[in-house]
This record gives sequence, C-alpha cells and structure tokens, in this order.
Amino acid sequence: GRLDNRKTKDTFGNRPRMLPADEVLQLTSHPVGGVCPFGLPRPIRVFCDISLRAFDEVWPAAGDRNSSVCLTPEQLVELVGAEWVDVSQH
Repeated sequence: GRLDNRKTKDTFGNRPRMLPADEVLQLTSHPVGGVCPFGLPRPIRVFCDISLRAFDEVWPAAGDRNSSVCLTPEQLVELVGAEWVDVSQH
C-alpha cells in the first residue's frame, strides 16, 4: 500500500520523509532493510496502519536484512506496544 499524504499529515502533524540510513541505524540500531520494532535501544513510538488487519500473517523484518518473523497483525501490535493508525490510501 501507499501512504496518503493528507492522512499522514493529519495524524502526525507533518508529511512523511525518509530518514538517512545513518540516522535510521542510530535511532533503531537496525540497518535499512532490517528495521523492525524489536530490540530498540530506547522506547520509540511504533505505529501500524489498519491496512495490516486485512492479512492473517505479516512478516516484519527482525533486525537485519536476512531475518523476519511471522506474526498476526494483532500479535505484532501487542508485542511491541504499537498504536493503530489510518494513514494508507484505500
């Protein structure tokens, strides 16, 4: 899916932007391609779009480019304390 810029701005107060790879690594301790909401060096708010609810399973990265984990969307949200948002195009 794609982000809806208007919904994203309404939800988060600004338009989305991609962070530079070095900033991603600093904030998450995971390289681009393996960024996940697990094992973060400090608490970071995590958001899951409601479009994930259409799937029985999701496969988020698990810390590097070659690892993932199979979870239901609800398990993912519960495991990492994520918040549901509606920011995708429907």
